[in-house]
Amino acid sequence: MSKTKLITFTAFLFFIFSVSFAQDRTIDSLKKNVLQNSKIHDTTKLLSIANLIDQIHSNDKRGEILNGMMGQLASKNLEKTNPQDLHVKYTKYLAAYYSNLAEYYKLKRDVVKTMSSIDKSMSLFQSVKAYDEMNFLMVNKGIFYSQINDKEKAIQCLFSALKYFEKNPEENQDGISYVNATMSTIYSDQGMYDKAISYAKKTIDHFNSKKKLEGEDEYRLTEALVNCGSYYLYSKKYEEALGYFNKAMAYFKKVGNGTYVSICQAKIAQVKMEEGKYDESESFLREALNSDDGELSKANAYINLGDLFYRKKDFVKAESYLSDGFFISKKINNIQLQEKASDLLLKVYKENNNFKKALEVYEFQVKLNDSSKMEASKNALAQQQLKYSYDKKELNLKLDAEKKTAAKNNWLIALSGVLLLVLSGGYFYYRNNRQKQEITVLEKDRIKQKLLLSQMNPHFIFNSIDNIQSLIINHKETVAVSYLDRFSKLTRQILENSNENYISLKEEIDMIENYLSIQQLLYNDKFDFRISIEKVSDTESYFIPPMLAQPFIENAIKHGIKNTAEKGMIEITFSLNQEKLCFEVIDNGSGFSDEKKQSNHKSMAMKITRERLLNYSKNKDFDILSENRLDAEGNLKGARVIFEIPYIYEN
Repeated sequence: MSKTKLITFTAFLFFIFSVSFAQDRTIDSLKKNVLQNSKIHDTTKLLSIANLIDQIHSNDKRGEILNGMMGQLASKNLEKTNPQDLHVKYTKYLAAYYSNLAEYYKLKRDVVKTMSSIDKSMSLFQSVKAYDEMNFLMVNKGIFYSQINDKEKAIQCLFSALKYFEKNPEENQDGISYVNATMSTIYSDQGMYDKAISYAKKTIDHFNSKKKLEGEDEYRLTEALVNCGSYYLYSKKYEEALGYFNKAMAYFKKVGNGTYVSICQAKIAQVKMEEGKYDESESFLREALNSDDGELSKANAYINLGDLFYRKKDFVKAESYLSDGFFISKKINNIQLQEKASDLLLKVYKENNNFKKALEVYEFQVKLNDSSKMEASKNALAQQQLKYSYDKKELNLKLDAEKKTAAKNNWLIALSGVLLLVLSGGYFYYRNNRQKQEITVLEKDRIKQKLLLSQMNPHFIFNSIDNIQSLIINHKETVAVSYLDRFSKLTRQILENSNENYISLKEEIDMIENYLSIQQLLYNDKFDFRISIEKVSDTESYFIPPMLAQPFIENAIKHGIKNTAEKGMIEITFSLNQEKLCFEVIDNGSGFSDEKKQSNHKSMAMKITRERLLNYSKNKDFDILSENRLDAEGNLKGARVIFEIPYIYEN
C-alpha cells in the first residue's frame, strides 16, 4: 500500500469530504479554501489533504509538501489535550504522515530514513490499538526488506502480518490476500516461479470468491492476473502467460485505463518476442504506444522495442529506442526500467563499437548497484547506533534521578540503594550472559543442521549421477534422458528445501513420490510402491525436517529388492498415533543379514540422518528400529524400518 491509501483501512474515514479537489488544484487553493478557514474542523482539513495526496503521483513534489502539512497539523493537535476519539484520529493521521514519508525516502533510496519512518508509523498505529493498519504497514516493511535484498527479514515481516490476519480470517481476507500477493513477488525475485504462481493464484482465487468486487478489488484482481502472467512468462510457459495478460487487458480496456492497457500490450509483446514472432511483437508494442502517452508507458514500450530490434540485430534502431526509454526511466526515477535499459544499451553500444558510451552506461550501473548496497549496509549500522544512543540516554536519565534522590536521603538509604543496584546489576548481567549462551547454542545447532543436510544432498546426487552414467554406458539413451528429466525436477525440489529447517509433510511426500518414480524407471519397473497416510488430516499443516526418509527408502530398494527374482514392493507409511508422527518403510526383499545390518548403519546417509534426528528430537534414547519380517512359518519375507519423526503442527 502506498501513501495515504493506508488510511482507507481505518474506521474514522467513513465519510467523503463534500468538497472534492480535482487533480489540477494547487496547494495555494487548498490553503485559501480549506486550511485558512477557521470554520472547518482540523480533522476535515486533514482528510482533504489526504484525499489530495492520493491523487498526486509519488514523484510529484507537491505530494511531499502536502504530506508535510498533514504531519504538522496532526502533530500540533496531538500536543493539545483532546477527547479520546480525536486523539485517535490525530494519531492515525500522524502515522499516515510517517507512512507517506517512508515512500518518499524509498524513492530517494535512503534506506535508514525509510525504515525509521515505517517504524514510527507502526508505533503510532500500535499506540491507539489500530492493529489492522499496523499489520498492513508490516507487509509494506516486508516489501521494503525484499527490495534491499534482505529476504529473511522480509519473510519474517510477512508471516508476522499473516499470523495476525489469520486470527480472524473471515474479516481479514483482504489482508491475507495482500500478504499472498507480496509473497508471490518475493518468490519471483528469487527465481522461484512455481511458488510465485501459487501465491498469485491464491490472490486471484480470493477476489474471484467474492460475490461482488468493490472499491479497488477489480484493480487488485487484475494486478494479480498481470503478475501471474509475468511469472508464467519467466517460466517460459507462454500459452498460460498470454491467457492471464489477455484477461487483465480486457478489464483495463473496460475501465478505460490506458496506462495499464499499454503495459499489458507490452507484456504480450514480450511473449511474442520470446516465441520468435518479432512482427507480432512489434505490432503490439506500437499499439502500446498508441494506448497511452504517459511517460511510464512510453518508457516501457521504447525499452521493449529496443530489446526487439537488438534481437533482430538492427542495432541502430535498438540504440535509438533504448536511449529514449532510458532517458524517460531516469526522469520518472523507475529503477527497474533503468536497470533493463542500461543492460540492453551496454550490449548495443558494444555491437556498435561505441565503447565510450558503453563505459558511461557501465559506470551508471555500478553507481546504481553500489548506492543500494551502501545504503543497505548503512541501515544495520544506523540501527545499532540508534539503539546505543537510546540506551545511553536512558542510562543518563537514571543516573541523574539517582543523584537527586541520593542528595535528599540519608546515608543509610543511599547505601541500601547502592546495594540494590549492585544486586540488580549482577542479576541482569547473569541473565544477559545466560541468554547469550542459549542463543549461541541455538545458532550452532542451526548451522549444524544445514551442514548435515548439505552433506546429505551431495551423497544422493552422486548416487543418481552414477545411475545416469550406467544407463548411458549400457546404450539406454532414451531411458537416460527420461531419468535425467525427472532427476532435474527432484534436484530442484532438494535445492528449494535445502535452506529450510522444516518443510510440510505434503512437500516431503511429493519428493518421495518423485524419487521412487525415478528408481522405478532405473530398475525397469522391477518394483511397485505405495505411500499411505494414516490419521493425518492435513499434510500441509505438519512440518518435518526435509529428506529424513530418503536414505531408508534408498536402502530398501538397493538392498531389499535389487537381487530378488519376484517383483518387489515398497510400502511407506506416515502415521500419527498419540501425537507421535512415525515413518515406516517395508519391503518384500531379502531382509537384513547381520553383515548388511551392520554396514547399513555405518553408511554415510544413515549416519547423517541419525545425527539429524538426534539433534531435532533432543532425545538421547532415540532409536531407529530395523528388523526382518517373517511369515507364519518363520520364513523371511522382507525387512521393516520404523522411527519417530519430530514435527511442528501449524493449524
